[in-house]
Amino acid sequence: MYPVQVIASCQNQDTRPCVTHRLDMLEIALTLAIAFALGSFPTAYIAGRVLSGADIRDVGSGNPGALNTARSVGIGVGVAVLLIDAGKGILAVFIALHMSVADLWVYASALLVTLGHNFSPFTGFRGGKGAASVLGISAFMLWHITAITFAVGLVVYLVTRQAVVSMAVVFIVLNALTIATGQSTGQIVLCIILSLLVAGTHLLRERERVSSAVRERNWRRFMSIE
Repeated sequence: MYPVQVIASCQNQDTRPCVTHRLDMLEIALTLAIAFALGSFPTAYIAGRVLSGADIRDVGSGNPGALNTARSVGIGVGVAVLLIDAGKGILAVFIALHMSVADLWVYASALLVTLGHNFSPFTGFRGGKGAASVLGISAFMLWHITAITFAVGLVVYLVTRQAVVSMAVVFIVLNALTIATGQSTGQIVLCIILSLLVAGTHLLRERERVSSAVRERNWRRFMSIE
């Protein structure tokens, strides 16, 4: 029902259902706005500026995320950025659940907090790639699956020292386990969409280096692009 129809029906019927409907719409809008705002908080950028005076987007790999922060500013700071960015995902879903909105809007909040992280208006819409936020979301919704996935990803990274390889494995395992353990259709679809969003953001940001590596068939360089 569109807002105009709601107003028209309110003029001819008991207004209580209509008021409730409009309050529900306001609650949904507020939930989604909070999710995007949380995601937009530029953790790595602020950490870099405050602790080293550098723009994290201009050092290291140029990605304003936890891994580049760890390498460019310090491991402890990188871990803190990881936890805060994951916390943004957790908090967005937590708020959506406690606002008592339908599952669709909980999933939409998860998507928007990741979009806010990736395209933060506070950093010229050049944010991170969303991996930490997705980690937080999945940890809150499916902690046991996330724990297994994180352990596998950590082992792969320690063996290969390639962040892209380990993250690719993480998202493959995460999606596979979400499907294999019989999670709800909504959770499966959300997991796939978030995985594609992270991968798509990575390819979009690094398209020139990715294209160059593919043209030269330099797969080692391709997998090392962060």
